[in-house]
Amino acid sequence: MPATAQHWKSAESSKALLQQMEAAGADAVAVRDPERPERFIAALRLPGQLLVVSATHPSVDLVSQRVDSGAYRDVYLDLQGTPAQDSKFFVHDMDADGLSLSGRGQAYDIVYDGRSTLACDGRWKDAKLKEDAYEEQIARADVRYARMLGLLSGALPSTAPSR
Repeated sequence: MPATAQHWKSAESSKALLQQMEAAGADAVAVRDPERPERFIAALRLPGQLLVVSATHPSVDLVSQRVDSGAYRDVYLDLQGTPAQDSKFFVHDMDADGLSLSGRGQAYDIVYDGRSTLACDGRWKDAKLKEDAYEEQIARADVRYARMLGLLSGALPSTAPSR
């Protein structure tokens, strides 16, 4: 399927997480990555947007305590400010609808991976990539983003709002 014509795997996952967060009255959620215990994932819900970050942090015990206590917004801030910038994977999901390619003049999603930035604006030439390589990078980011969203959905308490 051509990348310019669809949302990928993250579309359904993003919608599900957003609904769970709204139902719980949560503006943030966080979890420790079960496959890489030194890595954490956190999301922050803003009006019409979803900000999701995954990263390592030098204070693993502190971040873990914050996850356990439900201080999810603090975890999000810790991960955004981590000194381990190369470990950071961040998605700015503009419409909280999963990754998608936007047309010119529209708001678009952005993926930060370590120190590189990928704009999901369809401008593969501006990214200095061939079109298929550009679409492949977005598709890989989408798989990773969908996984992160799924882990966050599984970790969200169903009754208490986050702090």
